[in-house]
Amino acid sequence: MRLGFFTLPTHPRGLNYTQTLKGDRETVILADRLGYGDAFIGEHVTDA
Repeated sequence: MRLGFFTLPTHPRGLNYTQTLKGDRETVILADRLGYGDAFIGEHVTDA
């Protein structure tokens, strides 16, 4: 069975955009190391 990873783009307000992208990238890299076959990050702003 092949697993996929999905997350929504919800981050704390005021967080540096560069740090946000770095954190998202690290999460996807970790998912890859754990054996996930796909990773998806929602593209719409879902927080207030």
